[in-house]
Amino acid sequence: MLFENLPASTALKLDRFEDVDHFHESERYANAESIPLRAGDFCVMRASLALPSCTLSLVRTFPRLINGFDSSGRLLIVVPMNDISSTRLNGKAVGQSLILIKGKANCTVVEPEGRLVAILSIRPETLDRSWSAFNGHLLMHLPTAELARLQMLIRSALQLAATEPESLAVVDVSSALEDSLSLGFDEAMCAGMFHDCDNPASLARYKGIVDHVDRLLSHNPIDAANEKLADEIGISVRTLQTASQSVCGMAVHRYTRLRRLWSVRRQLRTGATGLTVKASALAHGFWHLSQFTNAYRANFGELPSVTLEQARFGTGVARLALNSR
Repeated sequence: MLFENLPASTALKLDRFEDVDHFHESERYANAESIPLRAGDFCVMRASLALPSCTLSLVRTFPRLINGFDSSGRLLIVVPMNDISSTRLNGKAVGQSLILIKGKANCTVVEPEGRLVAILSIRPETLDRSWSAFNGHLLMHLPTAELARLQMLIRSALQLAATEPESLAVVDVSSALEDSLSLGFDEAMCAGMFHDCDNPASLARYKGIVDHVDRLLSHNPIDAANEKLADEIGISVRTLQTASQSVCGMAVHRYTRLRRLWSVRRQLRTGATGLTVKASALAHGFWHLSQFTNAYRANFGELPSVTLEQARFGTGVARLALNSR
């Protein structure tokens, strides 16, 4: 399904995000954080249909690393809508499986490629289903025919909201559509098979190592050298590298640098009085400012000074500053 075939309507909200910071604000409902894996033209589309007890969204994503997830008392079901199958969750290949998240889930999701996904967000108390009796995160594999049927149901619901919004203004119709979606998901789940996100045991250990790295970086981003991190955790550098590659899909040096760059960006986006790019870079362990500037621009597509100026003065002034360099 292309977004061009889903015009906005009174029943279907269509959002277009032109930068990652704008998109990040929209992720607060799940307490998640997306970090782009590479710079480039950023454009994320999201179509959302709100029903009495649930929300159905279609999202075109981007290459990213996602940390966290706290669905605040809701059940999230992520359904693949195209053939992109390179996503990994805590080191495990997702493929064409569904991702289920309920409550607080300690997840590291890597999407090396942008993909198309549908997300059903529903209050779990509205369900009386055995498959929903869990907390955290699960992967579910559906038979090919069941996945195709579920995808068709999702497309039909979104298309109805786009083309016949007046019908959904009728309470009975809106409730009937929600019941149809709930039944369709329930039938798909009953035909599916869960597989444990934490197996094999090595992946659980590697995820724990990455979590430890995150804690160390949050307390002291300056000491991000591989040897120091390995010593603090009590493992070898080789094990540290294996854990990072398995869970995050990248070497530990790249992972820690990406997280530190993102921390700098968050700080610059505050536009705090007296804050400078140099001070923020040094506070996050970037000693060579020219290398830092190049890495920042490569990851976010703009100079760090532009990020700070945007936060303080607005986009127009920042663009003038960029053009003057």
